[in-house]
Parts: sequence; structure tokens; C-alpha cells
Amino acid sequence: MEDTFYRGPDSEKQLIAVAYRAAESLLRSVNYLTPAITAELLGLLNLHTLWGLCLVLAGWFLATVISGPIGIAINVALLVYGLWDLWDRVRELYALLKDWFWGFYNATNDKELDEAGQHFATAISKGGITILELVLTHRAFRFASGKMVERFPPPEKLKTRVQAERERASKSEDQRSKTESERKTETDRTTESEQRDAERKRTEETPKERRVAQRLAELRGTVQGYGGVELAKDVGAKLPSLPSTETYLLIGLAALGGVGLIALVAAAASEDKKGRNR
Repeated sequence: MEDTFYRGPDSEKQLIAVAYRAAESLLRSVNYLTPAITAELLGLLNLHTLWGLCLVLAGWFLATVISGPIGIAINVALLVYGLWDLWDRVRELYALLKDWFWGFYNATNDKELDEAGQHFATAISKGGITILELVLTHRAFRFASGKMVERFPPPEKLKTRVQAERERASKSEDQRSKTESERKTETDRTTESEQRDAERKRTEETPKERRVAQRLAELRGTVQGYGGVELAKDVGAKLPSLPSTETYLLIGLAALGGVGLIALVAAAASEDKKGRNR
């Protein structure tokens, strides 16, 4: 890390240092991005694409914004690769990512690199991913970045960082998928349980229903054992010419069907009224 914040007169060494700060801050930006944007970003950037991008952006920034003797030297090197065809695209990216550019350029410690990463995340979440993709797919960029990566190979520490971020992103995605799967399973179980409960309620008698059924059975017995005879006696009183108790019973039994129905309806209404008054 001793060369990460280099600011000396060596133009190539400074280019590499600024490019590495750009790459490091970009990798830190995933801590502030949604999983979906992180996946899209890492899908665009492998080790060589990331390093090539940061070399080109750092070179452009030093040559056109910072300038001076170092800027002139770097500009000449970049022009050799025909990057002037890409300058308009890079200017668009700079307009969107200006805070990020100045953040990684001025960074003197890890905390400031992290802050630069936050600037990158903010801008990329507002549509910067589209402009970044246009830069990465530009013919001039692919040619120039490839040549620059050949001349300035990715530092070993950057290889380690890229691998670590990819593994972390993969684990996060696996965990997110697992969590969503578990949530869906739990939802399905809850739905099935609710359906079973509803079905049980439809098919099982409630305590109130059992009480009504018991009361109706008792009333039925009462009607059969007593009410029919009383009804027969009442009818017999009005018809004195009929025979004695045996005749009363026969008449009562004949009328039992109607009496039973009336008694059953009355019992149900009485039980329902009691339930409402509780």
C-alpha cells in the first residue's frame, strides 16, 4: 500500500497509483449498492476490464483536468492508443462521476477511499451504469485499455481484492436466494395451514352446535314420551266421544310429527338466543 498514495514526479508511477485508488474505491462502492446493481457492475468488470478502465480514466483525468508536465506526458501516451475517439464518452462519465474522480485522486487514506466509493455508488445508482457500459463497449476503449493493461499489468493486491469482492458478492447472492426460498416455503406452509383450519371449521361441529343437537334430542324424547299424550288428551277433551287413554295415545302419535317439528324449531331458537345473551 506504500505506492497507493504516491504523488511524486514519476508520471507512470503516479498514473498507476491514481488508477489503483480509482479501482479500490470502485470496489468499495459495492458496500453502498443494492445486490442487483452490484451484480450488474461486477458482471461488466473482470480484473482486466476494471484495471483497464481505471488506467484510462486516471490517465484522462491527469492529462485533461490536472494537466501540468505529468498530464502532458500521460496525454501523449494515451493519444498513441487513439483514445481521442473516446474522449466525449469519458467527459460524459466525468460529468456524472465528478465527485468520485476528485475523491479517489485526492484520497490520502483508506477512509477517504471509502468516501470516494460512496460517491461512485451514488452516481452509478442514478443511471451511471448505462454510460459506464457505453465506455466499456466502445471500440477505442477496448483497444486502448488492452494495450495499457499489457504495459501496466494489474497489481497483485488488486487481483486479491477483485477475487474477494466476487466471492463476497456470490455468497450474498446465495444467501439472498436462500432467504427468499425459505420465505416462500414458510408462506406456502402458512397458506396450507389456513386452508386446513378453514376446512376443519366447515366440517367440525362447534361446542354451541353440539349443545343445540343435545337439547334437540332431549326435546324429541320429551315430545315422544309426554307431549304426544298431552296433545291427545287435549284433542280428546274436545272430542268426548273418543275412547280412553289408549285412543289419546294413538291420536298423539299421529300428531307427533307436527309437534316434534314445532318443538325442534323452538329449541333451536331458544339455544341461539341464549348464545347471543352470553
